[in-house]
Amino acid sequence: MDRHMTAAHSTSVPLHHRFMTRHFVTFVALSLWIGLTVNGSILEAATLPTVDEVMQELHISDSDRASIMQGKIVDWTASEGSDRELALGMAFLVKTKPEDLFDMYREALVLKEVSVITAHGKLKGEGTIAYLAGVKLQPNGEKEAKRYLNASPGDELNLDAKEIAAFQALKAGGDADAVPVEKVEVLVRQQLLARYQAYRSKGLPGIAPYERGRGQQRLAGDELLLSTKQMTGVAKHLPAFHKFLLNYPQGLAKDEAKNLEEFFYWLNIDVFGRPMFVLVHRMLYHTDDAAFAIERHYYTSHDYNSMLQGIAVLPTKDGTFLFYIGRVSTDQVAGFGSAALHPVSRAITSPYIKDMFQQIHTKAGKR
Repeated sequence: MDRHMTAAHSTSVPLHHRFMTRHFVTFVALSLWIGLTVNGSILEAATLPTVDEVMQELHISDSDRASIMQGKIVDWTASEGSDRELALGMAFLVKTKPEDLFDMYREALVLKEVSVITAHGKLKGEGTIAYLAGVKLQPNGEKEAKRYLNASPGDELNLDAKEIAAFQALKAGGDADAVPVEKVEVLVRQQLLARYQAYRSKGLPGIAPYERGRGQQRLAGDELLLSTKQMTGVAKHLPAFHKFLLNYPQGLAKDEAKNLEEFFYWLNIDVFGRPMFVLVHRMLYHTDDAAFAIERHYYTSHDYNSMLQGIAVLPTKDGTFLFYIGRVSTDQVAGFGSAALHPVSRAITSPYIKDMFQQIHTKAGKR
């Protein structure tokens, strides 16, 4: 890992070591393994582009195409919609059948291999607090509990005004040391459940803003909407699904709905000794042997604002092609110096993601 960091300017290393090298790679892995469960009804062939068409649309050069056929992972350039958005695109070929990749998913390798995921759980239907029973302020619970009890507008925690007020009320009558961690955890669970229910019933407009102070807010719903609009390939080849993404939770037509699977999760991720809670919505729009998976991080408790990831899985006679796009919104690459931070961030992050994808090559080749 350190060998990749030495190429960066010394003043950028702390930022990217803390955020990019850990967070982005972790979530790429999550999205990919979930995205490879493909089975079900067959869409009309006209809705699916060929691998060559996708490569042309992504402006992947002939030399990069040759590299992909040789087993290499190549980058493709994705536009970024704001100074807070960082986008990465990659494409590669796995010399195996899709079924082998599906088996790798069914073995739940991600939960075994991504050690920073300390806890996770599914959310279903309207949701109840019981689904969040495993949410705990670990590691370093007392230290994190004090952060919540001392919450105020800013970037230490992603909270809206009502959530901040609730923690301030919990603290009232004593200092942060006087409130048991368990009581803070109860309130965290309640707020996670409320955010899940609001997103599930209202979609992107239902995502409560993050209060940053001085009248500023971060609107994760708006950022996810912008990221979704930039997925022009999905809009072109799967217009009904793209419309659904923009207007969620308004449903698909009956003949399209049978091709969609949805999954909701909460995660606790150890971010250098801090618990970070993430609410995840995964959607899988599939055919018999090809798929497009979308993953939204519509809430995170700190460090970044939102994330949208997509993976197209297209089988051919040469193997299975995978085209990845990741868009993360973070204040850490915004503002003064943003133009310089973006290319440096991509240059530092890319090798880590390629290393992770290379593991898929190796594992799939042994099957």
